[in-house]
Amino acid sequence: MSALHRAVRVEALEAFAAPWELRHAFGDRPAVLLENPGVPSELGRYAFLGGDPFLEFEVSGGMTWVGTGDMKSIRFGNPLDILAGLLARYRCDHSPWREGMPPFLGGVMGYLGYELLTAVEPTVRLSAVDELGVPEASLLFCGSVVAADLLAQRAWRVTQAFHEVPAEAESCAEALMARLRERTAQRAPEVYPGGLKRPEGRLSEVGVRSAGFVPRVTREDYEATVEQAKADIRDGTVFEVCTSQRFDGVYAGTGERLYAALRALNPAPFAAWVRLPGLEVACSSPERFVRLDRAGWAQTRPIKGTRPRGATEAEDARLRAELAEAEKDRAENLMIVDLARNDLGRVCAFGTVRVPGLCEVEAHPFTSQLVSTVVGKLREGLSAVDLVRAAFPGGSMTGAPKVEAMRRIDALEPARRGVFSGSIGYVDWDGAMDLNIVIRTLVKQGERVSFSVGGAVVADSDAHAEYRETLDKAHALVAAVETARGA
Repeated sequence: MSALHRAVRVEALEAFAAPWELRHAFGDRPAVLLENPGVPSELGRYAFLGGDPFLEFEVSGGMTWVGTGDMKSIRFGNPLDILAGLLARYRCDHSPWREGMPPFLGGVMGYLGYELLTAVEPTVRLSAVDELGVPEASLLFCGSVVAADLLAQRAWRVTQAFHEVPAEAESCAEALMARLRERTAQRAPEVYPGGLKRPEGRLSEVGVRSAGFVPRVTREDYEATVEQAKADIRDGTVFEVCTSQRFDGVYAGTGERLYAALRALNPAPFAAWVRLPGLEVACSSPERFVRLDRAGWAQTRPIKGTRPRGATEAEDARLRAELAEAEKDRAENLMIVDLARNDLGRVCAFGTVRVPGLCEVEAHPFTSQLVSTVVGKLREGLSAVDLVRAAFPGGSMTGAPKVEAMRRIDALEPARRGVFSGSIGYVDWDGAMDLNIVIRTLVKQGERVSFSVGGAVVADSDAHAEYRETLDKAHALVAAVETARGA
């Protein structure tokens, strides 16, 4: 196979515009938006909009497809091996022109669904029914990207092309830039210019149903699942199991309006909007799965432990203090921290894995969460895909020990999770990566919209309280759908 030449074009936007404002740049074609719709911070400093894929990677029904549009062919083998080979083919050394710019300026964007776990741990046999029928993974090899530094209020257009013939690559990159320049000349209007007010009170089971959502399992069945998970813990099979349930509804509007409502109601540092043929994903995740920077440092930020936000400042403070001191929630978090340390330890240099932040309370619009941070230095010769192999799916969505917890999830939950519990994000051409955990997420397929919510079950979990926690997590999602319907 001939070596590829990479051609790059970079332009600063004349006037700052966030990628959300330029969301129409790729029309209705496949595209991915990664952003922090809330107040810019170091945690959610950058935003990216990618499209014009020259290659698409999809895992569906256990088969890997590579190509563009309808012109995809089957590749045989482990999908992560195939992905690693593709990334190696397009891999580029770090370029000096990137200094001072956002960490992602071109590469692969999209999602890895929960059931891709079989590529990581083939001993886990899936028996749950595939009711949603979404691909196990869908990634775009983007030729065009808008990258923004939200804190510095600067943004850039970047196009990149690869070809065996240098002149062809240069010509393609220039043509992509000309089109991107034209398509980003106009900003899209804000859908909810005055913002949206968080609904008061707590979501009830009646409220979910009155909004038109049908639970995949009854409350009684979900609580029975929690009790069975507790029995597994007492038997010593597992220490913690992260159970979930799905709700299905109808939404006839656009995915853009649905995501607009979600980002306005529940801004989160790892929000995403993925638009693919027949599928849109609107995500307002507060959780990072794993980041790998250009220096080789990996970071994961597991979330375990939840309280609703209070109706008053005093109640909110009380609930945050309660979360910080809750033995059960802290136990949930510590188990996943240990798991994360083990995951990173499989691919990181000895002695580099540490926990700089442990069980810190982090406030979000509808919930307060208990968050920890684990870091480590990737060993020489290993890549982003090796890090994914070591840590996917995120332990905060499985339980511990991970492999046995995934087996118990398959036995306890009647349907596969799909995009939920997986990851959305990017892998840069120079090997950097940032992936979220897919929670607080709506999946739109035609006029069907669905979401899943769950929580961690430990030995002293209360089944009714676990069900109540899923409704607290569902509140923003139900409110977003109702808002989008009424807009």
